Amino acid sequence: MMRRASMLADLIALVVATIAALALRGAVAPWLGLAPVPFTTDWSLLVPFVVIFGAFSATGLYERDAYSSRPLHAWTILRATTVALIVSSAAAFLIGSGWFSMPRLTLILTFAIFPLLDLPLRLSGLHLMYASWVEKRRPVAYVVGDSPESRRIAKRLTSLRGFARVRSIDEEGPTKSWADALVWDLGHRHPTELAADSVFIDSGSLTPREAMRVIEAAQDRDVDVYVASGLLGPLEGSKLLKTLFQTPVTRVRRTLAAPPGYGFKRTLDLIGSSAALLLLSPVIAVIGLGIKLTSPGPVFLTQTRVGRSGSTFGFLKFRSMYVDSDSSAHEKYVRALINGETEPLARDANGNGVFHIVNDPRITPIGRFIRKYSLDEIPQLVNVFKGDMSLVGPRPPLPYEADAYDAWQRQRLEVQSGITGVWQVVGRNRVSFDEMTFQDLMYGMNTGLWVDLRLCLKTIPAALIGSGL
Repeated sequence: MMRRASMLADLIALVVATIAALALRGAVAPWLGLAPVPFTTDWSLLVPFVVIFGAFSATGLYERDAYSSRPLHAWTILRATTVALIVSSAAAFLIGSGWFSMPRLTLILTFAIFPLLDLPLRLSGLHLMYASWVEKRRPVAYVVGDSPESRRIAKRLTSLRGFARVRSIDEEGPTKSWADALVWDLGHRHPTELAADSVFIDSGSLTPREAMRVIEAAQDRDVDVYVASGLLGPLEGSKLLKTLFQTPVTRVRRTLAAPPGYGFKRTLDLIGSSAALLLLSPVIAVIGLGIKLTSPGPVFLTQTRVGRSGSTFGFLKFRSMYVDSDSSAHEKYVRALINGETEPLARDANGNGVFHIVNDPRITPIGRFIRKYSLDEIPQLVNVFKGDMSLVGPRPPLPYEADAYDAWQRQRLEVQSGITGVWQVVGRNRVSFDEMTFQDLMYGMNTGLWVDLRLCLKTIPAALIGSGL
């Protein structure tokens, strides 16, 4: 309801702002010594519309959460409009006046007038609509967890419209799980009590498996789910949620059983992989020459990997190990890691545990370098171009790794595999396998164009820093 109403309000405000800007530009042109420009309708008139809707979507202004705080809502509108103006001006400059016929002054006036119209529509009319919905439904927000963080979340929610009625769920009894406690409470409430509308999960109080069970239990009852976790930063979607709830919070957008359409994702994969292969071709040549000159064997390695729904494909990498290396120790360690039976093998500079074999004797000197900076993954751009995998998604496992998965870990295979993901940006060998699985599943439930673009951009500095040991 609020999404459609918000988009309609923005459309009305932008149409009126564009017409007013065109008229105002014509009126002030003689005073500024500007040549009159005849009104024409072409594609450049659509640029403010595309950029405004894109910026508002990326900053969370089409979510119901934006209406929970009027001051934050107003500030986010102004910030998104400013970003939209900068992007549109840059596009006009790069394209040039020969192709971009919309006068620069008209563009600036459009973005100056737009918030003057949009702020009253949203902060008055739509806020009243939202307040009426809240008063009628009287929703309750559940907080699952028992820690200082969960108590901070509960306290913050009481100050927000639409979340003010809070009910905390604690694990009850030695055998009752968090998910069972939530389901019991949802199912045994009197019909006249408040309607369950949202569930906030403090992931620090639960194991990744437990958190996933609570998510599924809430989704089965058509309740909005929010997860407070420091492991999901790139999935937060916008600063709005973090500012609103005063802690890193990710909203779960869909179920694993209802994946999004892959049209936009496939388009991004084709454009991104082909452009990256072209730009990185000199790097590919240098790395290939270095591998060939420093150790006998092929430059590229093709492995069998398990992709989405259990399908297998030939996975390309730069060879980083000596030929005919014994993999038995690695297989043993990976199986123990998947089963949660291993401890960190090293510590990084910050004291965080590192969950992979350090100083592996199978790795060549140049292989150690290209692994540290993730350069060995570059050939997988060919897999992306072919459609075997995506730019963003869970890392595809080797067959013996997939065979060791239990039921909940196997859910990773329901998500399209990729080169990079949340683990590469946030975890990168410093989280347990269950935590990595949780990151992958949360990505699968939140994947989208903006999320993929954000993860791709965040992967570059993460790789350049070389945070993988």
